[in-house]
Amino acid sequence: MLPVPAIDFRRTPVTLLLAAVAAALELVCTFEPERREVYYMTWKLGLLSTIWSGELWRPFTTALLHGSVIHAAFNIYWLMTFGRALEPFFGSFRYLLVIVLLAFVSMVPSFLVSNWDAPLDGQQAIVGLSGVVYGLFGILWVGRRYRRDFDAVCGQDVVQMLVAWFFICIVLTYLKIMLVANVAHGLGCAVGVLYGLAMLAPARRWAWRALAVLVTLVLLFPSIAAPGHPLYAKYVKNERIRTLIQQMPAEADQLREDG
Repeated sequence: MLPVPAIDFRRTPVTLLLAAVAAALELVCTFEPERREVYYMTWKLGLLSTIWSGELWRPFTTALLHGSVIHAAFNIYWLMTFGRALEPFFGSFRYLLVIVLLAFVSMVPSFLVSNWDAPLDGQQAIVGLSGVVYGLFGILWVGRRYRRDFDAVCGQDVVQMLVAWFFICIVLTYLKIMLVANVAHGLGCAVGVLYGLAMLAPARRWAWRALAVLVTLVLLFPSIAAPGHPLYAKYVKNERIRTLIQQMPAEADQLREDG
């Protein structure tokens, strides 16, 4: 039997607010389908270009968007279910920080992999809280051995179901039946497991913490730059062209003054 999410704003305010925002966005997109394209525009026309230009909030805000009602309902259910145990454990502020980190370390690398050869004006959109949900699942998967409240929301049946769904999604993507951000799922879960070990492992916790910090920094780096990636090379080239265009009028005015 699946666990039931708890609706208690005093204990899980961040969980409920994020769930409400994701639900509201999906309702708007469902009743006004053209809005979905508007909301996706940043991703399709250059998500990483905006991040590299300084708009560092994009992976987090775009994680709140979804591709369909079913997609949103699945992720909101698990967010509320897992948040029931994790937000009181972390405290609301640290829990929000964990969610933001999971959004970055799962979605940005997934976007890079999915858009290796994409033009700047035709990138594949990647949306949804799935990477975050699998990250929270990874924390609970490790922590359920040590905490009863974790096991209450992440029992063996939940573990089996989410592991099975992970591999089903890979098959569905391979068969081109449904495109799924499998890299985001995998990275989110792996980082979540590291975070769980860093906080709860009975032995060598310092080593797990060091590894968790290192892996997080490595996965965050593409938010700043991605040397060797074709998309980043195109972005740098476009920025140089844009800079030259901006400088040309000033150079022309200087030439007029000198003449």
